[in-house]
Amino acid sequence: DRRPSLPSSQRVAMDKLHDAPLPRRGVGRKRRVKSGAVTLLVLLVLATAWWLRTSDTGGRSGSDDEPSNLELHKMQLEGGTRYRSYLRSHPGDHDRLHHLDEPETAHHRQGGWLEGMMHTTHQTTEPRPDDSADITHQPRRDSHQSSPSNSKGGDLIADVNEPDVPDEPDVPDEPDVPEIDQTLYDFEILPPPTIDASLKNYQQVDPSKTEHPRWMREMWSQTTTSVTVTGSELEVLSDTIPPELAHVKPGETLFVTFGTISVKDFVVNWLRSAEALRLAPLFVGALDDEMYRYCVANKIPSMLLKGNSVLKNRKSEFITAGDASFKKMGTVKTKFVQDLLEMGIAPILSDADVTWLKDPRAYFKKGTYAIADALVSTDCIDVPGDKRDENACSHVNFNTGVLHFRPTVASKKFVEAWKTKVATSTIAWMRDQPAFNLLTHEGVGGHSLSPAVSIKKEKKGQEGHRMVYYAANATLKLGVLPNWLFGSGHTYFVQAHHETHPTDGSPFSVHLTYQYGDTGNYAFGKRERMRQAGLWRADVPGYFGDLGAGDGDTNTNWDTGGVDTGGTAAVWDKNHVGGEKFLVVLDSGAQLCFPGEYSIGTDAGAYKVAIQRHFAEDKLRRVTVRNAMALAEALGRTLVLPKARCYCDKIWNNLNACRAPGSETFTLPYQCPMDHIYDLPAWFTGGKDGEAKRPFRTAGFLTDDRLGDLLKERQSTVRLVVDRRAYESVARKNNVPVAGSPTDSVNGKRAWTSDELRSATVLEPGFTTGELIAALKATPWNHTQTATDAPILEFDFLGGDGSFCGFGDGDDGGGKKKSAAERNREFDTSTARALSGDQYYCFTESWRDMGSPKSGGDEPYEPQVVKRHCGEMEPEFRARGNVHPGTVEHILKQNPTCSCEWGFGAPRPLAEIANDPSVCRKRGGEPGTREV
Repeated sequence: DRRPSLPSSQRVAMDKLHDAPLPRRGVGRKRRVKSGAVTLLVLLVLATAWWLRTSDTGGRSGSDDEPSNLELHKMQLEGGTRYRSYLRSHPGDHDRLHHLDEPETAHHRQGGWLEGMMHTTHQTTEPRPDDSADITHQPRRDSHQSSPSNSKGGDLIADVNEPDVPDEPDVPDEPDVPEIDQTLYDFEILPPPTIDASLKNYQQVDPSKTEHPRWMREMWSQTTTSVTVTGSELEVLSDTIPPELAHVKPGETLFVTFGTISVKDFVVNWLRSAEALRLAPLFVGALDDEMYRYCVANKIPSMLLKGNSVLKNRKSEFITAGDASFKKMGTVKTKFVQDLLEMGIAPILSDADVTWLKDPRAYFKKGTYAIADALVSTDCIDVPGDKRDENACSHVNFNTGVLHFRPTVASKKFVEAWKTKVATSTIAWMRDQPAFNLLTHEGVGGHSLSPAVSIKKEKKGQEGHRMVYYAANATLKLGVLPNWLFGSGHTYFVQAHHETHPTDGSPFSVHLTYQYGDTGNYAFGKRERMRQAGLWRADVPGYFGDLGAGDGDTNTNWDTGGVDTGGTAAVWDKNHVGGEKFLVVLDSGAQLCFPGEYSIGTDAGAYKVAIQRHFAEDKLRRVTVRNAMALAEALGRTLVLPKARCYCDKIWNNLNACRAPGSETFTLPYQCPMDHIYDLPAWFTGGKDGEAKRPFRTAGFLTDDRLGDLLKERQSTVRLVVDRRAYESVARKNNVPVAGSPTDSVNGKRAWTSDELRSATVLEPGFTTGELIAALKATPWNHTQTATDAPILEFDFLGGDGSFCGFGDGDDGGGKKKSAAERNREFDTSTARALSGDQYYCFTESWRDMGSPKSGGDEPYEPQVVKRHCGEMEPEFRARGNVHPGTVEHILKQNPTCSCEWGFGAPRPLAEIANDPSVCRKRGGEPGTREV
C-alpha cells in the first residue's frame, strides 16, 4: 500500500496518488538566530549539500542518504521533522516534489526526471491543473522537443508527405479551474469484491444457446475479420511526448476528439464550443490524411494517428455505427488513448458530435469522482432514476461519447484490454463502445456493478456523492456521469430537462445520440438539432444575416472550409436589396389551440389524447410548411421554419404514456427536432457537403442571439395576414381546434403588437404567387422601397387547405415559361419526400388492454415492435391496407387488434388544390384569383 496509515476521514482525500495531494507542509518554522557564527555554519552546510546534489548525474538512486520517490511521497504526506529537514537540506527540490503524485511513466523509468521529456515541457513554478489547487495554465507554444531517436514524436505519428506539423498551433488560453475542498464530501471507499470466475457476463451472448431470442443470437453470429494487432503499428507502446502534444504536460487533462475529413464540420463545432469556454489544451486525433492536412492548414493541434491505414478503404464518407469501418476506427482511437496514458496525460475524450457547454474538470474532481480511474457517460434516459443513483440505469449501456481516463495503472491495463478486444474480436459490431461495456461487466454476473464507495442515503446522487463502481473484474474504479448533466440526444433535445428542471443544474455537454436523420454522407440530423438549439458554431460568417456575425464570440482563425449555409450566399448590402431575404410563418399560426390542459398527463388514457393532438397539429404544420416552401421558392427567399410541438415521442420501441420507456414523466408536448417529423435527408442534396436543396433555416433562427442587428430591427419585417374566416368556420362546424393568432404567439420575441397587427397587409385566402408578388409591390416599405425589398416577410397563417392556391403562370427561374399547372406539379414532385415522415407509434397501454399478446411464438421476447403490437410484421400489415398515416384508426376501437398508429399524413398536392373549386374558385381562367 502506497498510502500511510491515516484516519478514514483523510483516506478519502488521499486514496490514490493521482488524486489531489494534501496541501504541502511548511518548509519549517522561521527561527530567530542572533548568532552570526551559527548562521554562517548553516549556510556552509547547505552549500555543501547543494554541490553534492547537483554533481549527481545518475538521477535518484534511492540510497540510504537519498530517499526514493515513494519514500519521499510518504514523507510529504506525513510531514513532520524528517520531511522539514529534507526540504531545508534540498532547497531546489520543489520540482521533484511536484511530480511525486504523478503516475509512473516510461519518462521516469528511462532516465528519470532530469533526463525525461516531461521535464523539458514543465514549468516548475506551476502546480498541475489536474490538482485540486488549480490555477490557470498558459500553454507553451514554443516547446516542440521530442526524443532524439524519433524526430516525429514516436509511434503515434504516421508518415505523411505533406504538410509538416505547424510550429505554433492556435491553442486557446486555459481558464482557472476552481480549487476543490474535498472535506465537503463524506464517503468511504469499499474494498473490491471477490470475483467469481464462473459468473456469466450478461453483456455477452452465446449464439448456440436457445435461452436467448433468435434476433439476439443472429446478431452475435454476424462476423467480420479482425484488425491485426500483434507486431503491427497498433501494438508498440509510445511514451515519448511528440511535438504535436507539446502544449500539454504529463499529469494534465487534455480535451480530445477524433475525426475523419467527413466530420470536419463537427470537429470545427467541437473546437469552437470548447474555445468559447476557454477549454484547453485541445487536440484533434486525425483519422485520415485529409483531416490531418485540414488541421495543419488551420493551426489546429493535431496529428495523424498511427493505425489510421485501416480506414483508407472505408465505404462511406460519414462513418456510422452500422459501417464496418466503425470497428476499425475504434481500434485507432483506443490505441491513441493508450499512448496518452503512457505519457501520463489524462484525456477527456469526446466524440466530434459532442458540444461542450461548461468546463467539466472541477466537477470530475469532486468527492467520489476524484477516486475514479475513469468516468463515462450513459445511454440511460431515465433522469429521475439516475438522480436517485441506485442502479436504476444499470441495465443501460455506457456511452463512450464522453469518457475521462486518469493515467493510473488500472486504467492502462484496462485500455490495453479494450484496444485488443476491439481489434481482435470477429463480431461485426464489436466496436469501441460495445467492447467497453463488455469488458467493464466482466466478473459482474448481472447488470449492476459492485459499489466502490459507501455513501449515506441522504447524500446519494448529490454532487460529489455520485456512485463509483468496481468494473472489469473489480480492477477499475468507474464513475458514471449523470445523464442530465452530460446529456444525450434525448435528455437534452427531447426531455429538455435543463429547461423544465433548472434547479437540477445546467448541462456540461450534450451528445447527439437518439436521432434519426443521418446518412452515410452527412449527419444531417445531428447538425440540424444543434442549429435548432443554437449550439451549432460551424456556419460561415453571414449565416445569421450580417457578414461576419455568424460566430462573433470566437477569435480563432479555424476555417469552416465551406460549411453549408443552407444554400444561400448570405451577403447583405446596406439597404438589404440583393441580399438574402427570409420568409417565416409565426409559430402560433402552425399550432392548434387545444381545449383543456396544455400538458399531457401520465394516466392510463393520456396516450389517446396525445396521439390525436400529435396528428392534428402535424396536419396543420405540414400544410403550413408546404405553402411556405412554395412561396419562398417563388419569391427567392429563405424559409424559416416555425417551431414544431410534438405530443408523442419518436423511438423505435413501444411508448408509455406516449413517451419512450424510461422517460415516462417528462413534459409533453416538447419542441420536436426536424428528424422526429420529416424525412430529413430529403431536404438536402445528399452530398458530403450537406447542402440544402432549398435554402431554409431551422426554427428559432430569428431569435438566436447571433442574429445580425439589421434582422433584429422590427422595422425589417413586413407582416401579412391571411384572412382565415372560412377556415375557422369549417373548423367550428367540425368541432376541431383552430390555429393560434399573432396575439397568441408562444414565441414572445416574434409576437405582433396591436399596432403591427393593424398595419399588416391583408391577403384574401386562395391567393397565388403572382397575386402575392403584385400585393408586395403595391405595399410600401422603408419609405423608398416596397415590401418585395423587406428582409423578412412574416405570415400569420398559411395552414388552411384554401389559404394558398399555388403558382401562377410564369418563369420557372431558369428563363423558361411554364403554366401554373406545370409549376404546381413539379413542386409537388420535388417536395414529396421532404414533406413526408414515417413513424409508427405503438402504445403499451393499448397492448396490455389487448391481453399483452406475445406474437413471438416460442421466443423469449419478440423485438419486432409492430409484430408484437399488431400480430404481424409491418410490411405485411401495410400491404393489407391497414395503415393510413396521420389517422387514428386502431386504438379507439372497442376491441382493437392493433395497438399502433402511423404518422404522418401528407398534405394534398398543390396541383389538386388549385383545381378544387370548393377551395380555389376559378376566375378568368386562373385558379385562386382574388381581390387583394
